[in-house]
Amino acid sequence: MEEKKQVTLDLSKLRMPNMEFVVFIAALLVALIVIAISDLLTIGSWFQFYLVTTAIYILSRGIAKAHNVNE
Repeated sequence: MEEKKQVTLDLSKLRMPNMEFVVFIAALLVALIVIAISDLLTIGSWFQFYLVTTAIYILSRGIAKAHNVNE
């Protein structure tokens, strides 16, 4: 007979997201709200904003990590 393994969630081991990620998510949410209210902007506008901000965020994280390389 197999024993059941209990899975628990240890919240003390969760890491807080960095501030860049929080600003990234906030910018996407604000853009989504603005586009939802606007008559001129469409979901395509939000998707284009999403693509650009995601690319900038990934590049910024890559530059930050490359700066910390010690070789």
